Amino acid sequence: MPKETAEINPAGIRLSKKSSTPLYTQLYAQFREMILSKRLRPGERLPASRNLAKELGVSRVIISQGYEQLMMEGYITGKTGAGTFVATTLPDSLLNAMIPANEGIADAKKATTAPVIRDEPGERVEVIPFQGGTPSLDFFPYKAWQQVGNKVLKDLKGFHLGYDDTLGHWPLRTAIADYLRVSRAVNCEASQVIVVTGSQQGLNLVVETLLAKGDRIWMEDPGYPGALDAFQAAAAEICPVPVEEDGLNIDYAMKHYPGARLAYVTPSHQSPLGKTLSQEKRKQLLEIATKHSIWILEDDYDSEFRYEGRPQTSLQGLDTGGRVIYSGTFSKVLFPGLRLAYIVLPTLEMVAQFRKAKNNLDRQSPIMDQLILAKFMEEGYFLRHIRKMRLLYAERQKVLIRLLAEYLPGDIIPDVAPSGMHLVCYLSERIDVDTLREEAVRHHLVLSFVDSMTLRHSVPPAIVLGYTAFSKYKLKMGVEKLRMCVESAVGGRSSKKEIQK
Repeated sequence: MPKETAEINPAGIRLSKKSSTPLYTQLYAQFREMILSKRLRPGERLPASRNLAKELGVSRVIISQGYEQLMMEGYITGKTGAGTFVATTLPDSLLNAMIPANEGIADAKKATTAPVIRDEPGERVEVIPFQGGTPSLDFFPYKAWQQVGNKVLKDLKGFHLGYDDTLGHWPLRTAIADYLRVSRAVNCEASQVIVVTGSQQGLNLVVETLLAKGDRIWMEDPGYPGALDAFQAAAAEICPVPVEEDGLNIDYAMKHYPGARLAYVTPSHQSPLGKTLSQEKRKQLLEIATKHSIWILEDDYDSEFRYEGRPQTSLQGLDTGGRVIYSGTFSKVLFPGLRLAYIVLPTLEMVAQFRKAKNNLDRQSPIMDQLILAKFMEEGYFLRHIRKMRLLYAERQKVLIRLLAEYLPGDIIPDVAPSGMHLVCYLSERIDVDTLREEAVRHHLVLSFVDSMTLRHSVPPAIVLGYTAFSKYKLKMGVEKLRMCVESAVGGRSSKKEIQK
């Protein structure tokens, strides 16, 4: 809790109306520096916005905007009726952590500027612009989830507290199968569904059960780093396949990497480029998989969030040869802390194999979460929430596109996809990419760089901007900071050219 101290009056705050930097950004930067240099100590109370506005001769709105930015990034906290205080835990201790690059295939690159948890009790990862794959937690139906949870606890029986099926709680598997048949045209029964603790465990389960050392795997390039990690851990031979406008280049895969054991694809919304695998290529891939006994792992992430037209039928729904393993997650649809996902096996004959492997991994997923989620789906809350989020995310995507056009025309060029939770944005030739990486860290932005997700096939310089977790105001603040990063990166490229001359 913040200390109840007298309001401090920091000396040295100077705002210049002649500067191109917005006044609230100047205020934010100066307070941030004071906090990091410990001129302002944890728990100290900041001036009331009305008093500070009067002292500095600016609108109270300016002060409120600066305070809100500091609060959003965790430097200060507000306490109703008491005031605004310097936070007791500062976010900059979480900075400068980079996701490691794909080892063994591509050179080391910085994938993102995402903060990580410190090794201290109670520390949590911040969600800051433009972190991708994160749902809007401010619109989560907390009340409905609580009501369902109360019902589950009221009806809790002794047998719920014992060991359950390692493949998942049966009512949840039934609810998932019912949902997939209707929403994604997946041909499945509950007996084919396996509940896993996060999508990464689903990947590991497929690796453990189906792959042997040296097996060839077709992997989209650029592609999802989590899948790469799982396949490299299995000592598989990674086969990078370029991605075209209509998805995976299947002809290239067959020509360069015959004899593959598995093809890993994200056909609904390719990770990270956002392309959709065309109907023609879906049929081609299925025919090749059946003919050459290739397993297809269909990671159908983001398929729930399509903003224009009807989504393509899942690969699994088109499969007549029993070659597709379907994968989905609740982390991006509901909330990451749930840690529940699922895979759907093509045949019942595979269930026994996967049961043994799943039992060795963790015995079973947490039963209380499964009970609540099953009831949440049965009572219709899940579908209502998806419909609501689909409208919200479509609007937030439009907001981000509009802001980029207003603040960064010609420098950040969005490649708009009609689905997903992020925008791929290409960088103009004026921008020095290395400087942009550094500036993003300095300005506390999460930027993922597409080149860090490539294995062998180069792509034009681009970044990935997540938008689903952020309000219009936070998106605006993020884009304004991104503009400052880009301005420095453009200057950085100019300086390098002068040095080379």
